[in-house]
Amino acid sequence: MSMPIAPRRPLRRGDRVVHGVVAAVLAAVFAASFAGVDRLKLGLPLGDGDGSTSICLLKRMTGIPCMTCGMTRSFCAISRGKFAEAVDFHPLGPVLYAVFAVVMVRAAAMAVFGRMWLARAARVLIWSIPVLIAATIVVWAVRLASLFASGAAAEAWRASAAGRFFSMLK
Repeated sequence: MSMPIAPRRPLRRGDRVVHGVVAAVLAAVFAASFAGVDRLKLGLPLGDGDGSTSICLLKRMTGIPCMTCGMTRSFCAISRGKFAEAVDFHPLGPVLYAVFAVVMVRAAAMAVFGRMWLARAARVLIWSIPVLIAATIVVWAVRLASLFASGAAAEAWRASAAGRFFSMLK
């Protein structure tokens, strides 16, 4: 039994504005990734102690990566056409990049034309949110297990700002 599809009615002005804002924000994300925001020199001390740079506050403070660490670099690598490198930065980067692209196109079309567009895609995207969240947690757990098993987590903690601070308190 298939679900009934709502009649195609014009969107209210407020809904069109919301879809326009969503499309604009995602367009800015894609523009930043094409511009290579991962290679910008911001003048901030971003060193992680391992020679890399990160904008992740958790990683900068504790040395331990957050669930989405590497996603910015993954998006930028995809924008440069380096898909294998993108997967190395974060395995879910290409998937999330594709989801963002579909959401951006759909939101822009709805804002411009004022009608529902790609209704089936919207249902798939809504159901993909919990799957993506669960997959992100699994990827993070595997990364953490690898860090702790190799002993790199303890070294990262000792080299981090928080680790140095707490070692001074002893």
